[in-house]
Amino acid sequence: MNRKIGFFAFGLLISSAIMAQKGVEDGSMYGHGEDSIRCLQNLSLYQPYAKQGDYASALEFWEIVYAECPASRLGIYIDGAKIKAWQWNKETDLDKKAQIFEELMAVYDQRIKYFGDHNRYPTPWILGKKALDYIQFNPKGDMKQPYEWLKAAIYDSPTANFEPAYATAFISVSRALLKDDAHKENFFNDYLKTTERLDEKLTITPAGPNNERIVGIKNGVDVLFSNSGAADCETLTTLFAERIEQNKDNQDFLDNIISLFKRVKCTDTDTYFLASEYRHAVNPTSESAEGCAYQSIKKEDYKKASEYLKEAIELETNEDKKADYAYLAASALFADKSYVDARTMALQAADYKKNFGAPYVLIAKMYANSVEHFDDPVIKRTVYWAAVDKLQKAKTVDPSVSEEVNDLISKYKEQYPDTEDIFMHPDINVGKTFRIGGWIQESTVARNK
Repeated sequence: MNRKIGFFAFGLLISSAIMAQKGVEDGSMYGHGEDSIRCLQNLSLYQPYAKQGDYASALEFWEIVYAECPASRLGIYIDGAKIKAWQWNKETDLDKKAQIFEELMAVYDQRIKYFGDHNRYPTPWILGKKALDYIQFNPKGDMKQPYEWLKAAIYDSPTANFEPAYATAFISVSRALLKDDAHKENFFNDYLKTTERLDEKLTITPAGPNNERIVGIKNGVDVLFSNSGAADCETLTTLFAERIEQNKDNQDFLDNIISLFKRVKCTDTDTYFLASEYRHAVNPTSESAEGCAYQSIKKEDYKKASEYLKEAIELETNEDKKADYAYLAASALFADKSYVDARTMALQAADYKKNFGAPYVLIAKMYANSVEHFDDPVIKRTVYWAAVDKLQKAKTVDPSVSEEVNDLISKYKEQYPDTEDIFMHPDINVGKTFRIGGWIQESTVARNK
């Protein structure tokens, strides 16, 4: 009988042990038996405090949930990071702060263990968040570690889960590692990959605040890259010349390379020209047409350059960019002394962008440069009246050009015909309208020096 009782008691102990088991032990969400009740109770106790930001009251209950039923809720890791940050901020002892920092990092490690396959916030996303907290709470630490975590967040995240906010931190950390010369190529690759991922995100983000936020982040990344000091033309050419040949049919790669070379003002290099040519052959864009135009300008084939730029205008939708292309075409035609066509393109540029004074300055220079087209020495000087008219127009629409304009006006006024010259031309009356012929064909007001 005693033996039977003994077996029965042993069975109860085994049953009790099985029924009361923590989630951390059996991999379940809450555990079993009394331990599951304990888990649920502490969950219900800590969550209201955490929601209110009362982390002091939440701490004890949260620690039990975190330790005993780590698979119960994703929220315990979101709250846990906040709790550890709160602890770190209020602590003054440096050793204790260091310990809390390690505990914060462990929160992310445990989150990956139990929720690394989460549909919305998978492991790469978690690593990015871990890196941000590493940088914030351990800014003097080794940046190689958060670099690897952010790299995973940028390179490995599915587009739907990609977090644009990580991009700025990634390029900042990658730039900080440039003190190691061997990292330079990584830095360029990181920049290209980051801008590629941001572009991907933009394609699936509807117009609105979120889309604008990503555009702002991308602009910030561009600035970080441009100001890195590593982006010199020689280095870019060395790194990418061969890769351009290998990717001459890869539209996305060529787009990124062209944007990169433009960003760092390396548009006078054969590598940039080559990328533009290949991109234009694959599928013409305004940027590829612009690149081909620069190559033509370098070869002094100005008419060909203007043709490429006209194509760029047709392919572009942004009015300001259209203005820039038209102005560049006007400049190329001016260099070719094709003044009529140059003026047409300059006026087109001014039409695209109403506060653009440079096109009028360019037309004024065309007029001043073409005085030799007129035989009569007095009529030659009247051309400067029309030139000054255009300079005055430039200053009116665009005060930013005032310094250059005032200097030119002063010089051109010195070329006006004097009173005696005008007296010898009865067809010219000071203060009256005068028609300038030749290719200019423009009416102005006669004036003397």
